[in-house]
Amino acid sequence: MSILVQVLEQTPSTRTPWEQVKYGFVDWDHVTTLRLDGRCGVWLDGTKPGESHRLATTASPQEAIFFLLAVFEKIAECADAGGSWIVGHDGATVGSVSASRFPALPDSRRPGR
Repeated sequence: MSILVQVLEQTPSTRTPWEQVKYGFVDWDHVTTLRLDGRCGVWLDGTKPGESHRLATTASPQEAIFFLLAVFEKIAECADAGGSWIVGHDGATVGSVSASRFPALPDSRRPGR
């Protein structure tokens, strides 16, 4: 069981079309630190020396704090629920942080159905 967290492979500008933004995924078990850069960036540090991944670039430093907390909240929810998850976002806005199980369950096997 694993939790994969979406990261930005490059820093897009505000004018970069979403189709051109490149994303990667990091296994949460290999993350040692989730940190702010003091400006508008949120970063994940990995287990290898010097390994860092940009999680998001927000519009303001205040939003970066809330983005970091929203990701922590999703990770905790996924860990409590068990199974494998992907935590994704648009790389900039707090409201975009969401989680989905993988592999996806067919509608007939989803809880509550």
